[in-house]
Amino acid sequence: MMSVAVLECVNLKKYYGHVRALDDVSFTIEGSELLAVIGPSGSGKTTLLRSVAGFVRLDSGRIYLHGQDITDLAPEKRDVAMVFQNYALWPHMTVFENIAYGLKIKRIDKAKIREKVEWALKFLGLEGLADRKPSQLSGGQQQRVALARAIVVEPKLLLLDEPLSNLDAKIRLRIRFELKALQQKLGIPTLYVTHDQEEALSIADRVIIIHNGKILQVGTPEEIYRNPSNLFVADFVGVNTIIKVPVKNGVAKIGNVEKRIPNQQKIATVVIRADEVILSTNKNVESGPEDLVLTGVIRGRLYLGSKYRYEMEVDGVNEPVFINHGSDVETGTEVKVVVPKGSYFIF
Repeated sequence: MMSVAVLECVNLKKYYGHVRALDDVSFTIEGSELLAVIGPSGSGKTTLLRSVAGFVRLDSGRIYLHGQDITDLAPEKRDVAMVFQNYALWPHMTVFENIAYGLKIKRIDKAKIREKVEWALKFLGLEGLADRKPSQLSGGQQQRVALARAIVVEPKLLLLDEPLSNLDAKIRLRIRFELKALQQKLGIPTLYVTHDQEEALSIADRVIIIHNGKILQVGTPEEIYRNPSNLFVADFVGVNTIIKVPVKNGVAKIGNVEKRIPNQQKIATVVIRADEVILSTNKNVESGPEDLVLTGVIRGRLYLGSKYRYEMEVDGVNEPVFINHGSDVETGTEVKVVVPKGSYFIF
């Protein structure tokens, strides 16, 4: 017997004038997975999340939660909980009152509300903060209060709208681990929207890449990173160098690699994972038969702390090539760069 998807979105469309915010979007969330949605600004990811929450009225398409059609239900009747980017905590309420708010709306018994809120405070490490106002909390504490308010109502689906974007970089890294552990422990299916690709890859079970209202690829973080379906995905995910090369007689050539290009393209695009190259001043550095090998001269460098960012003039390439590497190489040095198979793509 086939199990019903927790969330199923079918052919969702939302237009704002000539802008297609959602252009025939379909996907599912299975089991207790965390599904991340990433894309550039204006790609449609927030519209998608708000459509599932019920704050955006679709032009067409259907949304099912555990098999029930919720497309036309009001937000408060969907049995989903959303954590907003700015947390949306009530400034005049205490932490306890903020967390209890959704339970009061559901008219749950006072004793049960206290029990649930005290559980959430302990679960999220907020003991001792129950009587504080949001203005007396750090950004990380506010974020945990917003999460507590969402999970205490035991939703069927958790929606997270860039929940870490207001935190500084060091706290964001720590909270990623907390969020992932929390989601796994609770087992709540989660739709997570972020502009931060590293964040999405690090915590998601699967990832959706969306651009101009269309889903370009859905897969595990590893599949998205290692097997991008098109140029946009390859360029958007990872730290990359983009090189344009001419196509002659249907063949694009860069370094030692040639690839046949269909459809009478005049220009091919090479995407190189800039962090994954081998840089050597030894001209006899080893390489595999399908590795891309480039030779050239270092023309510029920037110190980034753990590595350098190099600008290279590469033989046979008419534009600078940028790579990252830990070796300290002076400008003017002749080098060889090996890009392993799977660390470059030609489109």
